[in-house]
Formats: sequence, C-alpha cells, structure tokens
Amino acid sequence: MGVRVVAAGAVLAVSAPAVAVSAAASSGSSQTYAWGRASEGELGNGSTASRPSPVALSDLSQVAQVSAGFYHSLAVRTDGTVWAWGDNREGALGDGTDTRSPVPTPVQVPGLTDMVQVAAGWNHSLGLRADGTVWAWGDNTSGELGDGTTTSRATPAQVIGLTGVTQIAAGQSYSLALRSDGAVAAWGDNYVGELGDGTTTKRTTPVEVHDLTDVTQIAAGETYGLALRSDGTVAAWGNNLVQQLGDGTAVVYRATPAVVRGLTKVTQIAAGDENSLAVRSDGTVAAWGDNAFGEVGDGTTTRRPTPVTVSGLSDVARVSAGYHHSVAVRSDGSVAAWGHNASGQLGDGSTTNRATPATVPGLSSVTEISAGGYHTLAKAGPPEPTTEATITGDGGSKLTCEAPFISATSVSYTWLWDGAVVPGETTATFTPVTGDAGHQVACQVTATNDFGTADASATITTAPADFTAGNPPTAIAGDHYAYRFAATGSPTPKVSLASGTLPPGLVLDTDGSLSGTPSQGGTYSFTLQATNGVGTPATVTKTVVVNAPAKFATATAPAAQVGKSFSYQFAATGTPAPTVTRASGTLPPGLTLATSGILSGTPSQGGTYSFTLQATNGVGTPATVTKTVVVNAPAKFTTATTPAAQVGKYFIYQFPTTGYPAPTVTRTSGTLPPGLQLATHGTLSGTPSKSGTYTFTLQATNGVGTPATATKTVTVR
Repeated sequence: MGVRVVAAGAVLAVSAPAVAVSAAASSGSSQTYAWGRASEGELGNGSTASRPSPVALSDLSQVAQVSAGFYHSLAVRTDGTVWAWGDNREGALGDGTDTRSPVPTPVQVPGLTDMVQVAAGWNHSLGLRADGTVWAWGDNTSGELGDGTTTSRATPAQVIGLTGVTQIAAGQSYSLALRSDGAVAAWGDNYVGELGDGTTTKRTTPVEVHDLTDVTQIAAGETYGLALRSDGTVAAWGNNLVQQLGDGTAVVYRATPAVVRGLTKVTQIAAGDENSLAVRSDGTVAAWGDNAFGEVGDGTTTRRPTPVTVSGLSDVARVSAGYHHSVAVRSDGSVAAWGHNASGQLGDGSTTNRATPATVPGLSSVTEISAGGYHTLAKAGPPEPTTEATITGDGGSKLTCEAPFISATSVSYTWLWDGAVVPGETTATFTPVTGDAGHQVACQVTATNDFGTADASATITTAPADFTAGNPPTAIAGDHYAYRFAATGSPTPKVSLASGTLPPGLVLDTDGSLSGTPSQGGTYSFTLQATNGVGTPATVTKTVVVNAPAKFATATAPAAQVGKSFSYQFAATGTPAPTVTRASGTLPPGLTLATSGILSGTPSQGGTYSFTLQATNGVGTPATVTKTVVVNAPAKFTTATTPAAQVGKYFIYQFPTTGYPAPTVTRTSGTLPPGLQLATHGTLSGTPSKSGTYTFTLQATNGVGTPATATKTVTVR
C-alpha cells in the first residue's frame, strides 16, 4: 500500500503499512502497475487473465495511493476521488451494486470526495477523508464497517464516532484507525483478539486498543494487528497461531498488545496474512511469522517466532505483505519481491516461489507498493519523501539536511541563514560561522525523476541541547529493553556516554536510545552528554535498575556435626535480592533457615536431611532447588548390662552404640568368651564353650571426633 503526499495542513494519510509524511505537494504524472492473479479482475487492466509481469493500467492516471485487497483493489487520485476494481461481492467496490461478476477496470466510488487514503480488506473497503472522518463499504457480517450494524453496504457510510483519524488499515473482517493523539481504534470481528481490547467480542462500532499510546503507524494482517510506536518499537496483538506476533511465544492469540521482540529503530511496518515485516532505519528489513512459501525471505521455509533479517535487502524505503508474499520498494524506486508466486504475484515473469528477494524487472521510479491476496499493485510517480525533512547536527558545528526521497534521480539543496540564501551551499551539509543560539536555519530540497518533482523543507532556530525530564523504566535480565533518553535542542543533539557504566548487554545510540538485552542484574548509574554545537553541552545522570529472576547457585552444603555450631548460606542470586524459604522436606533438628538463605544453629541429631528451597524476588518464576545436609555425630556407647551366656547354647547380643555415620566396633584389649565372635557393627554372637567371667575393652569409631571406648564383662555359666 502507500503514502499520499499532501499539502501542509491536510490530513497525513497512509494506507497500512506505509509511513505518514508531510511535504510540499509533488508535481508531475503517475503510472499504476499491477501483476499476479486477475480471475476477479483485481489487476484492473480489463482482463481476467493472470499476469506474472507488471502491466500498466492505462485507465488510471494521477494516482496518489493504491491498496490491494484479497479480491479487489482501490486507488485514490490526486483530485480526492476513489476508484475500485475487481471482485464486488458484498458491495466491496462501493458503486451501489452487489454483483459477483468481475469488474476488471476501475470504476469511481460515488459520493466520496476529498479522500486522502484507502484500505482494502478481504471483502470490505475503507476510505479516509481529509477532515479525519472514516468511510466504509462492502461486507459487514462482523461489523467491520463500524456503522453499528452487521448489514453489508454497497455504498460508503461514515464510521460512527471516529474523528481526527490520520491512518486506516483493513484486515480480513476487521478494521483499524490511528487517531492524531496516537491512540488506535478497532472494530469488526474479534474471534482471536484482533481488536486488542482485551476481549474476543465482536464490535460493530470502534473501541480503543488497550495499552497503546504514541503510535505513529498501524498495519492490519488477516486476523492480527501491528502498531509502530514513536520510539521505534513495534506492538502486536491478535492471532498468533504461526507466531506472526513476533513475541517469541507459542500462545495461540493475544487480546491485548505485546512487544515484538528485538525490534528497535523501525520506520515502517507491514502485516500480511500470517507474516509480518518491518523496515529498520538502516534500510534493512526484519520479518517473522509464517514462512511456508519463503515469505520471510531468509532463504528458508522455516517459521520464525521472532524477527530475522531478510536476506540481501538494503536501502529499503517501504514494504508490504500479502497472502504469503512480500514486496519492498528500495529508495531508488526499484521493487523486490519474495514468497508465494503461484499466480505470478512476485512479478518476475515466473510462477516459482522465492525464499529470498528478487528484483521485479521493468519497474522504476516506484513510490507506492501494495501486496494483496494473489496480486500486487505499484505506483510510479514523482519522488516522495519517506519522512519529514529535518536538520540534524553532528554534535559539533556541521549541519545536515536529511530529506530522504523514494525514486529521486537528482536532489538539489538550498540553505538559508536568518532568511538569506547562503551562496555556494548546495549540498546536504552546511557549517554555520557561529554556534550561537537564536539563529534561523532553513534548508530547501527539490527531488526530481522522470515523472516530475517534489519539494521538502525544514527550518530550525538554533537552541542549546538539554535533556527532558524522565526516569527510565526497570529492565529485566534476559528480556529485550528499549528506552530513549530524550534530548531537546536545535539542531537535534547527539547523545553519548560521558561517564559511568551501562548495564551489560545494552547499547546507547546517538539519538539517546538505550536498547538491547541486559545480561546482568544490578543498579547502574551513568552520566550522559548531549551536544549539538550550540552553547554548552548538556549532561544528566541517570540510573537504570536491571532486575534479574531469582536463581540458586550450584554448590553442596558442608557436613554439620551434632553439638557444634553450624552456619551455611544457600546462595541465591537475583535483583532485587531473593527471599529464601523451605518449600518442603525437613531441616536438621536444631537448625533454622533465614530468608537470606542462611541455615544456622547447633544440630542436635545426626542424619541425612533433604529439603526443597524456594527463592522469590517478584521477577519471573520463583527458583527451586533440592538440597541435602548431612549431620554427623561422634560414636558413643550407651550404658547397658550385658546378659549372661550359657555353655552350649547359642548367644547373641549387640553392644548398643550411637553416632552418624554408624560406628564400627572393635575389641582393643581383653578376651572374648571362647566360641563367641564380635562383628564390626557391635554384635557378639556364637555358642560359648567354656564357663567363666570375661572382661574386654571395645572401641567405636566413625571418623567423627574421638573414638569411644567401653569396658564390658560377659559371664558364661
């Protein structure tokens, strides 16, 4: 889908998943192309024959934006009218009819004027007016038209209660709208939480997506949604059956947004049937979700639950995702495509699936792209900006005019200082003669290609760098983290680490973004510096707390001894410090466990004691471990009278001992009665052969303390 560049003051409209921008209006002509399946007339070239290569639409000129649905297509012209072609089931073309026969050439949608964006779903359509209202037509079985009913409409009707809308997106049977306050509204089917309102209840009028603020862009997949936040991170909700939410989990669906893992510095997003795309600020593309036909573009057909980089793509400005195929526009206006190609939707002249991007032959100066069910639309025209023009600094005195355009073959620059043109300054960089505050600096940019020109401009008043107030949120070791230390000033300051230590695993960018996956818990304080060449650099000291889940160290407790003081700590790590408790089992008598994990006291009874400990600190799942403590006890004879034996009769008696481990008993002196033997466990047994009184000394040893001795007497009658 694509962006319409509109004059200053108009609603900035983007069809999912493109980027909203503003610039002076472009001038020149345009050409719309289509390729792929045409059985429903969705290519708009007057035929129902599929085309594996781009075909120009001669009946559609001065197009501002295109949107490919599953079975039909939409376009906004620069005069604000809307045109539709393809399948018209349930009135998706909005021309007042409901015919199932293909409409292979564009027809005007009546009653729509001053439109700035369109979005085509499966069987319904959305349009955004310059006044911020939203209009809908087509299938309404699930309430996706947002008019409070489930009655399908063959002509446009206004969505109830929506104003101040800046972008729209259409999914299978639901709709999304981005408001100017950064919140997102949703309506229609909600079977797998695609409305993001915390329920699975269908809505016939708009409701707000939960926990979404500062959103700059939205995208609607088949049954899931994506949102790009101003900090460059992405949130996702709805169906996750094939991990298209990118949160790394196998949860079937999410009824509220969750952060896509590992994504920062994103500039544009796209949601397809079950695969997702994101353009990073460096021009690379991340992809995740279903990959059955290679639509992720990493050279495999392996499903990806978290983002991976699309192979061989760079300098990308915009992307779009269809029904198992993906497309991208490079900043030079060329197009790449990958994934499913059974109907020629990749435009490479074949019907062969591709697991890595291939350039679409014969296309240049493309500024808009939209992937539909089995077809693709593209618009070539004058250059278009991908973001608003800005003037940035290098942290010193040099200024740069950043005005990225799609499809520009040449770009010219003019610099103004306090309203006067600076002679000889015709490149993107300019170094003022003074670094004082209060000067007005402006750059004017003109981009040109074969279709026409486009202008952009930016103006700043020099002001020193300063940090805005705000404390970073707590991080969790092992979880992705992203936070931006915002710095103000003109030009935009560069942020750097002046002193202190960042949390291990996190990296600071020059725009103040701290991101990564922290690897170690703790409290980290550091000083940041913001410089922009105006006045004195600003500094601020910040603290980031990294919490870490509780974890027990691997260690074996030493043996204890009865009657001797014992102390040992079962070490548990984590931030904050965990609390240790006994979950099950028995501690040695005489010992107690402190919440710090210290087991201490004076054991009173020998033995081997096993128990399970639990460490909790409120971060993640509590840790458990089973430990064993051995309590040794010195050998000791107990006081007992030995019974008399009788000649010729079998005799057995055990000299009682205590101790842990069990003592070994031996005779150290004296004489045992003839016919009797002493076992090491202290048992005297046998058949005495001679009467008399026999005295002997026994010793009990177990390696603990001093051996015990006892003198015993056995009388044989």
